[in-house]
Amino acid sequence: MEHLPEHSKNQPGRRRFISNGIKVALLTSLLSPLEQACNIKSKNTDKKKTTRKTNTVSKNDKRKKSTAERLLINSKTNVIHLPTASFYVYYDEIKNSKNVNISDWESLVQGQPRFNKNKSGNILEILCLQKLRSGIDDNSLDSAIHTLSIAFSKECENSKGVNLNTTNYRLHELMLQLIALNNNMPSKWNTFNQMVSKPQKIGKRQSWMADENNFDQRVKYILDRETDYKSRLAKRAAKYNLT
Repeated sequence: MEHLPEHSKNQPGRRRFISNGIKVALLTSLLSPLEQACNIKSKNTDKKKTTRKTNTVSKNDKRKKSTAERLLINSKTNVIHLPTASFYVYYDEIKNSKNVNISDWESLVQGQPRFNKNKSGNILEILCLQKLRSGIDDNSLDSAIHTLSIAFSKECENSKGVNLNTTNYRLHELMLQLIALNNNMPSKWNTFNQMVSKPQKIGKRQSWMADENNFDQRVKYILDRETDYKSRLAKRAAKYNLT
């Protein structure tokens, strides 16, 4: 039997080695541009993120925070603000601001009062509760009801004619309590509907204002606990010790 030369035996292995080497070289040449492109894209993305973060910080640095704990009015726009920390962590500084006495702000504001639309509900809640600081009786409740009703009026509609307070159930609940505790309101259901604007869709937890029967049941519940509810309102009013 004829034996093949030793170098002939190794020939197929060499061919495979050379073939594999060529394939690796080709694959490397193909992947290299792709890797470079990915690295460039990654660097650009990181650069954009850094720029965006820098711009954000820069803008925030320029904004000045209001530290006022009192009622203010912009003397040019006649818009009322109440940037209290009791409600807000951050409130932009009010330009052209002028102090307004919180106890008789109605007499100091000429014409129809104008409020910061997005914050009008909070402002009027506080102004309403100020009426109760000297005591809770029918007269102070009357005054508080009138003040709170402004939150549902056209004065608090935004540029699109939408009043965001119509979905502020906190204000509806407060109005309910003020009317329920007021002995000067013979028809509490009618008075409530005159003083507020209801949302188009009433949630299950607010079903008490869906019809007169449910409303009267809630009024009875409050009157059965009259002392407790008056005490709660007095505490809320004392919380905002503003001038």
